[in-house]
Amino acid sequence: MKTTVATFNANYAEVGKIISKNLFKLSIAGLFIGLFYAYDGLVATFLGLYLLTSIGKRWKKKLPDRKIYLTGAVISGILGVCCELWGIENEYWQYHDLGGERQFPYWLPFAWALAFTFVYKLEKEIFEALNRPLWTTKMVIALGVAIIFPTIGEIITINLGVWTYSWPYQVFGVPILAIFLLMVFHSGVNLLMSWVCKYQVWKDIVFNPW
Repeated sequence: MKTTVATFNANYAEVGKIISKNLFKLSIAGLFIGLFYAYDGLVATFLGLYLLTSIGKRWKKKLPDRKIYLTGAVISGILGVCCELWGIENEYWQYHDLGGERQFPYWLPFAWALAFTFVYKLEKEIFEALNRPLWTTKMVIALGVAIIFPTIGEIITINLGVWTYSWPYQVFGVPILAIFLLMVFHSGVNLLMSWVCKYQVWKDIVFNPW
């Protein structure tokens, strides 16, 4: 019994370390975009190179999740751009200091692609630390990650002047509706990736563990 309790505590202590580490990474990314957003070509170049490097490392090392990593990044990037075009066109949000008449920052596709890689790696690390938790536990964790981490990233960048929402009922600049839509987006990408992994028979602790 004592061994079981000790293992349980150790697992959740590891989860705490994982969450803290990723909150730090997210804060650094948000600060980088927030401080340099006026130079969006520079931000796009950096994010693009970071994305290519991280994908390239996985292929070079022949990691089992390399196809999942690439596929998810592409899907998230494409769907994210579609959402951005919808929101900008309908004036639901506006990006600042882009120069001229341009309303779409160059770095957005890379940011959405990297959002998938961040969420995926975070969920994978947590699930591994918990030694393959039950399906219900995984769902709660996935929803929590989809709600909390993207919202924190938006709070940082919004309060550094990157963009503003026109929707009401905001929490530190992020509308309640936006938080809900972020959860729907990331959960939807996860569901889509689960289907892709099952169809392609890609075994993965996050999307296709059976």
